[in-house]
Amino acid sequence: MRGARGDRREFRSIRRQGSVKTADALSLLIALKERVARVYFGFFRAFRKDPAAAACWWDLARDEYGHAGLLTMLRDVAPPDSECGEIGGRLWSLVETVERCERQAAEIVSLSSALELALRLESSELGALSYRLVQSLAADLPEGATRLFSGLEAHARRLADAADGISDRKLRQRVEDMLGDSREC
Repeated sequence: MRGARGDRREFRSIRRQGSVKTADALSLLIALKERVARVYFGFFRAFRKDPAAAACWWDLARDEYGHAGLLTMLRDVAPPDSECGEIGGRLWSLVETVERCERQAAEIVSLSSALELALRLESSELGALSYRLVQSLAADLPEGATRLFSGLEAHARRLADAADGISDRKLRQRVEDMLGDSREC
Protein backbone atom coordinates (compact mmCIF):
# COMPACT_ATOMS: atom_id res chain seq x y z
CA MET A 1 0.00 0.00 0.00
CA ARG A 2 1.11 3.48 -0.65
CA GLY A 3 2.96 4.90 2.29
CA ALA A 4 1.96 7.87 4.34
CA ARG A 5 5.02 9.83 3.34
CA GLY A 6 3.94 9.67 -0.30
CA ASP A 7 0.68 11.40 0.50
CA ARG A 8 2.36 13.93 2.74
CA ARG A 9 4.92 14.91 0.12
CA GLU A 10 2.40 14.96 -2.69
CA PHE A 11 -0.05 17.12 -0.77
CA ARG A 12 2.28 19.54 1.01
CA SER A 13 0.28 22.42 -0.46
CA ILE A 14 -2.69 21.50 1.73
CA ARG A 15 -2.27 23.47 4.87
CA ARG A 16 -3.39 22.12 8.21
CA GLN A 17 -4.98 25.46 8.96
CA GLY A 18 -6.65 27.94 6.67
CA SER A 19 -8.54 27.67 3.43
CA VAL A 20 -7.91 24.76 1.05
CA LYS A 21 -8.29 24.70 -2.72
CA THR A 22 -11.12 22.39 -3.79
CA ALA A 23 -8.91 20.54 -6.31
CA ASP A 24 -6.26 19.89 -3.63
CA ALA A 25 -8.86 18.61 -1.16
CA LEU A 26 -10.35 16.36 -3.84
CA SER A 27 -6.90 15.00 -4.75
CA LEU A 28 -6.24 14.06 -1.15
CA LEU A 29 -9.69 12.50 -0.74
CA ILE A 30 -9.16 10.49 -3.95
CA ALA A 31 -5.90 9.10 -2.57
CA LEU A 32 -7.55 8.25 0.75
CA LYS A 33 -10.54 6.56 -0.90
CA GLU A 34 -8.19 4.44 -3.00
CA ARG A 35 -6.21 3.47 0.10
CA VAL A 36 -9.38 2.47 1.94
CA ALA A 37 -10.45 0.45 -1.11
CA ARG A 38 -7.11 -1.40 -0.97
CA VAL A 39 -7.65 -2.17 2.72
CA TYR A 40 -11.08 -3.61 1.93
CA PHE A 41 -9.71 -5.54 -1.03
CA GLY A 42 -7.06 -7.01 1.26
CA PHE A 43 -9.87 -8.17 3.55
CA PHE A 44 -11.60 -9.71 0.54
CA ARG A 45 -8.48 -11.77 -0.13
CA ALA A 46 -8.09 -12.72 3.54
CA PHE A 47 -11.71 -13.81 4.03
CA ARG A 48 -12.36 -15.19 0.55
CA LYS A 49 -13.49 -18.58 1.89
CA ASP A 50 -16.40 -17.01 3.80
CA PRO A 51 -18.94 -16.09 1.07
CA ALA A 52 -20.79 -13.43 3.10
CA ALA A 53 -17.59 -11.77 4.31
CA ALA A 54 -15.97 -11.96 0.87
CA ALA A 55 -19.02 -10.34 -0.76
CA CYS A 56 -19.00 -7.59 1.88
CA TRP A 57 -15.34 -6.70 1.36
CA TRP A 58 -15.57 -6.94 -2.43
CA ASP A 59 -18.57 -4.60 -2.51
CA LEU A 60 -16.98 -2.12 -0.09
CA ALA A 61 -13.75 -2.02 -2.11
CA ARG A 62 -15.72 -1.55 -5.34
CA ASP A 63 -17.73 1.28 -3.77
CA GLU A 64 -14.60 3.06 -2.52
CA TYR A 65 -12.96 2.80 -5.95
CA GLY A 66 -16.21 4.18 -7.41
CA HIS A 67 -16.10 7.08 -4.97
CA ALA A 68 -12.50 7.79 -5.99
CA GLY A 69 -13.57 7.80 -9.64
CA LEU A 70 -16.40 10.23 -8.99
CA LEU A 71 -14.10 12.50 -6.98
CA THR A 72 -11.61 12.42 -9.87
CA MET A 73 -14.31 13.54 -12.28
CA LEU A 74 -15.33 16.31 -9.87
CA ARG A 75 -11.74 17.48 -9.50
CA ASP A 76 -11.56 17.78 -13.28
CA VAL A 77 -14.65 20.02 -13.41
CA ALA A 78 -13.95 22.07 -10.27
CA PRO A 79 -13.10 25.70 -10.97
CA PRO A 80 -9.30 26.03 -10.62
CA ASP A 81 -9.39 28.77 -8.01
CA SER A 82 -12.32 27.49 -5.95
CA GLU A 83 -11.78 26.94 -2.27
CA CYS A 84 -13.64 24.60 0.03
CA GLY A 85 -13.07 26.37 3.30
CA GLU A 86 -10.89 25.71 6.30
CA ILE A 87 -10.87 21.92 6.30
CA GLY A 88 -7.10 21.31 6.22
CA GLY A 89 -6.97 20.06 9.80
CA ARG A 90 -9.85 17.69 9.19
CA LEU A 91 -8.21 16.36 6.02
CA TRP A 92 -4.90 15.68 7.77
CA SER A 93 -6.74 14.00 10.63
CA LEU A 94 -8.21 11.66 8.00
CA VAL A 95 -4.74 10.95 6.60
CA GLU A 96 -3.62 9.91 10.09
CA THR A 97 -6.73 7.73 10.57
CA VAL A 98 -6.28 5.96 7.24
CA GLU A 99 -2.54 5.46 7.85
CA ARG A 100 -3.24 3.94 11.27
CA CYS A 101 -5.90 1.65 9.80
CA GLU A 102 -3.58 0.55 6.99
CA ARG A 103 -0.92 -0.46 9.51
CA GLN A 104 -3.46 -2.35 11.59
CA ALA A 105 -5.05 -4.02 8.54
CA ALA A 106 -1.73 -5.69 7.74
CA GLU A 107 -1.93 -7.59 11.05
CA ILE A 108 -5.62 -8.56 11.03
CA VAL A 109 -6.40 -12.26 11.12
CA SER A 110 -10.02 -12.35 12.32
CA LEU A 111 -13.25 -11.15 10.79
CA SER A 112 -14.09 -9.39 14.05
CA SER A 113 -10.88 -7.34 13.86
CA ALA A 114 -11.54 -6.49 10.21
CA LEU A 115 -15.06 -5.34 11.07
CA GLU A 116 -13.74 -3.21 13.96
CA LEU A 117 -11.33 -1.51 11.59
CA ALA A 118 -14.05 -0.99 8.98
CA LEU A 119 -16.26 0.61 11.62
CA ARG A 120 -13.48 3.09 12.36
CA LEU A 121 -13.05 3.91 8.67
CA GLU A 122 -16.78 4.14 7.98
CA SER A 123 -17.39 6.38 11.00
CA SER A 124 -14.50 8.72 10.11
CA GLU A 125 -15.05 11.99 8.32
CA LEU A 126 -13.90 10.54 4.99
CA GLY A 127 -17.43 10.05 3.72
CA ALA A 128 -18.74 13.30 5.20
CA LEU A 129 -16.00 15.50 3.72
CA SER A 130 -16.26 13.75 0.37
CA TYR A 131 -20.02 14.23 0.38
CA ARG A 132 -19.64 17.90 1.36
CA LEU A 133 -17.34 18.56 -1.60
CA VAL A 134 -19.56 16.61 -3.96
CA GLN A 135 -22.58 18.65 -2.86
CA SER A 136 -20.67 21.92 -3.24
CA LEU A 137 -20.14 21.11 -6.93
CA ALA A 138 -23.52 19.44 -7.59
CA ALA A 139 -25.02 22.50 -9.29
CA ASP A 140 -22.53 22.07 -12.17
CA LEU A 141 -23.35 18.38 -12.67
CA PRO A 142 -26.12 16.46 -14.40
CA GLU A 143 -29.04 15.38 -12.24
CA GLY A 144 -28.26 12.23 -10.26
CA ALA A 145 -24.51 12.47 -10.85
CA THR A 146 -23.77 12.43 -7.14
CA ARG A 147 -26.03 9.48 -6.31
CA LEU A 148 -23.00 7.22 -5.76
CA PHE A 149 -22.28 9.05 -2.49
CA SER A 150 -25.59 8.19 -0.88
CA GLY A 151 -24.42 4.70 0.08
CA LEU A 152 -23.74 4.88 3.85
CA GLU A 153 -26.71 2.66 4.58
CA ALA A 154 -25.54 0.16 1.94
CA HIS A 155 -22.08 0.03 3.57
CA ALA A 156 -23.63 -0.46 7.00
CA ARG A 157 -25.92 -3.21 5.67
CA ARG A 158 -22.96 -5.04 4.10
CA LEU A 159 -21.01 -4.86 7.34
CA ALA A 160 -24.08 -6.05 9.29
CA ASP A 161 -24.43 -9.04 6.94
CA ALA A 162 -20.78 -9.95 7.46
CA ALA A 163 -21.12 -9.45 11.24
CA ASP A 164 -23.80 -12.13 11.35
CA GLY A 165 -20.95 -14.62 11.07
CA ILE A 166 -19.13 -13.58 14.26
CA SER A 167 -19.77 -14.46 17.89
CA ASP A 168 -18.91 -11.03 19.36
CA ARG A 169 -22.36 -9.68 20.28
CA LYS A 170 -21.08 -6.23 21.24
CA LEU A 171 -19.44 -5.78 17.86
CA ARG A 172 -22.54 -7.03 16.04
CA GLN A 173 -24.56 -4.50 18.03
CA ARG A 174 -22.18 -1.67 17.09
CA VAL A 175 -22.56 -2.58 13.42
CA GLU A 176 -26.36 -2.67 13.80
CA ASP A 177 -26.23 0.71 15.59
CA MET A 178 -24.27 2.14 12.66
CA LEU A 179 -26.93 0.76 10.34
CA GLY A 180 -29.64 2.43 12.42
CA ASP A 181 -27.75 5.73 12.45
CA SER A 182 -27.34 5.63 8.66
CA ARG A 183 -31.11 5.30 8.25
CA GLU A 184 -31.67 8.44 10.33
CA CYS A 185 -29.46 10.61 8.08
